[in-house]
Amino acid sequence: MRSLMAGLMLLVLAMVPASANERIVDNENPYRLLQEVAERMIERIGNDRSRIEEEPNYLRTIMEEELLPYTDYRFAAAQVMGRNWQRLDNDQRREYVDAFRDYLVTTYARVFTQYDEDKHVLEFGRESDYENERTVIVRARLIQEGGPPVRLNFNLRRQSPDAPWMAFDLEAENISMLSAQRSEMQAVLRQHGFDGAMELLRERAGAEIRLDEELDMEDFTSQD
Repeated sequence: MRSLMAGLMLLVLAMVPASANERIVDNENPYRLLQEVAERMIERIGNDRSRIEEEPNYLRTIMEEELLPYTDYRFAAAQVMGRNWQRLDNDQRREYVDAFRDYLVTTYARVFTQYDEDKHVLEFGRESDYENERTVIVRARLIQEGGPPVRLNFNLRRQSPDAPWMAFDLEAENISMLSAQRSEMQAVLRQHGFDGAMELLRERAGAEIRLDEELDMEDFTSQD
């Protein structure tokens, strides 16, 4: 399923600890972190399936509560902006990061209109040593009914040895979501400047959530 693979490339960009009254996620171990987040997402979507069918925009709430809290979206936003990040003043950075966050929430919600908890299974690879590392790659496979497995590489980082692990990029079949977004952002900045980039992010953040939508990678990265 090409649409689901494309969506998964945009899935894990923005992760922070959940509130105290929620189940605790082990963010000291990057492998357990991803497995626990995936399990929570699958359980939440399955439990709320009826509400999602009645109110598709409720997927935005699920993304904000279950997925966004474990992605380093500030780091990802700066990486997508590239060298232009240094040229922004503090107000522009705040404006851009806020818009980038809203864009991710909508993107995740649109991705999960394609997800069927009865047809898709995510299998994680073996855990490797990470104690002395600042970045790690967690390998996985998406098993999908009626199609070949999709290879996934989750990229995580931590700012210091004592800091929690945060996801910032996902590669699907060796295609990096972060790289794809960076290429597009640079093109938009060259042609339309900062205001044009903000307009694009806000337009995509305001996209309607439809359960019958057929998605492809170009829906998230092609230029207008």
